[in-house]
Amino acid sequence: MPVADRQRTLPCRLHLPVRLRRLFPLLPAIFFLTTGFASSRFTEKQLEALGKYVGKSYWVVAEEGKKPLFLSAPSPAAPSFLPAAKESFQITEMLEGSNQRPYYFYKVKFDSGREGYIDVDSFLEEINSTFATQDPDRGQKTKAAKEAQDEQKREAWIRAQSWPEHVKEAVLKRKAVLGMRVQEAREALGKPARVVKVKNVSPLLGQLEQWIYDNGPVLTFTNGLVTRIQTAGEKTE
Repeated sequence: MPVADRQRTLPCRLHLPVRLRRLFPLLPAIFFLTTGFASSRFTEKQLEALGKYVGKSYWVVAEEGKKPLFLSAPSPAAPSFLPAAKESFQITEMLEGSNQRPYYFYKVKFDSGREGYIDVDSFLEEINSTFATQDPDRGQKTKAAKEAQDEQKREAWIRAQSWPEHVKEAVLKRKAVLGMRVQEAREALGKPARVVKVKNVSPLLGQLEQWIYDNGPVLTFTNGLVTRIQTAGEKTE
């Protein structure tokens, strides 16, 4: 029975003959206590507070490898299952199980679409330990989203340049190719660790310089164009 309906269900007043009511004036009160409050584990204010969790989302975070158990039905005897690590779920409803001892359960729905149940005591014990109120990967996801957005802007800018198509493809892959100009090489590999001016053995060779990247290639420019690419293994392309 949904808790909202459960709260509206109040024990009815006993209809006793006038003579019996005069003999046992406390009997209705005793009956109210034994059939009313004894049938609920929580007061009305407590149930109202527990209902505030409905509609909120939580994330499963393993504490020393421990994961909370969820049930396949609102009953302590129902089969249980383990959620995936960092899986999120939303509490959709609060229910009262049918038992001699009343049990209250939260019905949840995981991002995968699977539904489950967890009793409120277990939920309250796990919150802020194995249940997080925020996505534990939110920082990484925000960073990844920004990097993806920046990469999209970079690609759009490269596509808009008047460079040869093979140069654009190389820059997009962050690789150097022969014939690249200085700006294109910088967009492909970034700023070099060192720039070395090379003395020409012959004036006919033009101006030579080398861009040296840490753990990367060495680019030789002749008059502003890449004319040699040496990899970390000293192979020349």
